[in-house]
Amino acid sequence: QPNRVPPRRAVAANMAGSLKLLRVSQQLVSQRSACAGLRHQGRLAANFFALPPPSTQALFGVRSFSSQPKADEGPPAGGLDFTDSKIAFDSKSTFELFRGWLILQTCAVGWIVRHCDSLYNISIKILGSYLTHEILRHALFNHFCAGETAKEIIPKMEYLRTFGVGGILDYAAEAKDDGEPIKAPLAEEATVGAPLSARNYDYSGEKICDANALIFMDAIRAVKDASPDGFAAIKLSGLCDPQLMERMSSCLIQITHLFWKISQDPATRKDISKSPYYAIDREFKVDRDTFKTNWLDFFKVEDDADVQKMFDKIDTDKAGVISYLQWTENIRLSGINDIAASCKHKGPMYEAALNDEELQLYFNLIDRVHRILGLAHELGVRVMVDAEWIDIQPAIDHLVLTLQRKYNTGDQPIVFQTYQTYLKGMHQSVLRDLARSQRQGWYFGAKVVRGAYMVSEREKAKKRGVESPINDTYEDTEKNYHDTIESILGHNVGNTGSETGKDSEAEVLVASHNRGSIELVIRRAEELGKDKKGIYFGQLMGMADNLTFKLSKNGYKAYKYVPYGPINEVVPYLIRRTQENSAILGSPGVQEERAMLRQELRRRVFRF
Repeated sequence: QPNRVPPRRAVAANMAGSLKLLRVSQQLVSQRSACAGLRHQGRLAANFFALPPPSTQALFGVRSFSSQPKADEGPPAGGLDFTDSKIAFDSKSTFELFRGWLILQTCAVGWIVRHCDSLYNISIKILGSYLTHEILRHALFNHFCAGETAKEIIPKMEYLRTFGVGGILDYAAEAKDDGEPIKAPLAEEATVGAPLSARNYDYSGEKICDANALIFMDAIRAVKDASPDGFAAIKLSGLCDPQLMERMSSCLIQITHLFWKISQDPATRKDISKSPYYAIDREFKVDRDTFKTNWLDFFKVEDDADVQKMFDKIDTDKAGVISYLQWTENIRLSGINDIAASCKHKGPMYEAALNDEELQLYFNLIDRVHRILGLAHELGVRVMVDAEWIDIQPAIDHLVLTLQRKYNTGDQPIVFQTYQTYLKGMHQSVLRDLARSQRQGWYFGAKVVRGAYMVSEREKAKKRGVESPINDTYEDTEKNYHDTIESILGHNVGNTGSETGKDSEAEVLVASHNRGSIELVIRRAEELGKDKKGIYFGQLMGMADNLTFKLSKNGYKAYKYVPYGPINEVVPYLIRRTQENSAILGSPGVQEERAMLRQELRRRVFRF
């Protein structure tokens, strides 16, 4: 482990070695015109200590998805000063500080970010895989990752724990296509519900899905060994064919559309087929007569009494009306086939039903997620299910609700849903899930993010001729984000001694590098009197240390999102994450972090 306060000679030696390495790198880069965007780094390094830190106006005057609070917004929440570079980087050696500054400086060059995958492939061809990855190990991998294996990550996790920082572990490499598939039983939980992880998995058969399940289980064991109070992150698209999840999502969307149709007067019924899924109004109820009349318009039945029996089954409160929550609790995904078979017309509902082969794959998926979460429940490890793209998100929602109903009934929530608040209507979706947790008696656990698929989702919506699911403005997303967190903070607030999920406070992980949002959460939690133990803050490893370590030092539960895995498989992930988060890399928050890194380096090197 690095010395907390390096000796003066060690500092000078580290800096001299780093600058020498930089000069050698520049000589190599200058010989290749393809890498011309890197040439200005020498001037940056040469003037490193001469540059004054940017002004507050320069840092906070730019609008972005990671905008920081304005200077006139009052004192920091809870008395926290996130600009204290000494506390922020106390865990870093001087070399690690310089490397972090250089990485952020390089990532500010748009040309490099856009073409880093091509540069990586060129290096593989010229230098070979081994040399390329050894260079990247010290330049990039060790900055953002904890190691290659579960055993290797333990020292890093233990070191973070000495500063009160936990880990959110994500195995960042996909499984190999070998071995025999694990047989799944034909059984389904009686459930139907109604979204920043390492890899995007490509479907390569049931064998690789079974292997991915074993990898996720290894990650859960690694959390238990290396960061007992931490989380494991899993991506459900790695456990089945993503096309199956798209089919499942289509089916679930049609279930929602059907509820809308049978609740409306046919003469005034609107077409909602092009409306964003989460923005569809669900805040209404259907009485018995309306249900019967509209059901008979869409489906063939042998006896009208069958419709009455269906209504009575869904009307669990025996109030004479049914709500959307009751509807989704009683219509099984696998049971849609029976409903679709009675359609009078072969429309969207009929086409959305899963065939026998798809149902078998669905049951296989159910088996995998229960094996993973069964292990997590046994070991007491909390699991965050990542949100993904909109075409498969309803299926993820459905599965996560299934898991929460089963595994969040003990003394803590095991399963955490991820909500992407750049989606229209997401706040209403959270409110429905909060109501479900109370109604069904389970602990509510969530991770709240702004979102990662903004550009691609808008492009898809435009090509399809439908309304974009993404909020129209930054202000809409910001409001959605903060309203969502506030609703979760206020859920059952004050019931800290409750032993049941129904009456317990909700738990939330605020995944954000936005200092303003974090200060708002702290301030609002103090106003509500909410216990700190149910609020978590998460940032990526290698970034936003000024937030993570200041939070942990002041008694808040702070976490680093830590990918690990074989370097040859993790580096492509790092490249993709860099490109996906290119907007963040130019944000005021990153500018502030870069300035703080420079400030701390100056303090250490020139403290005499």
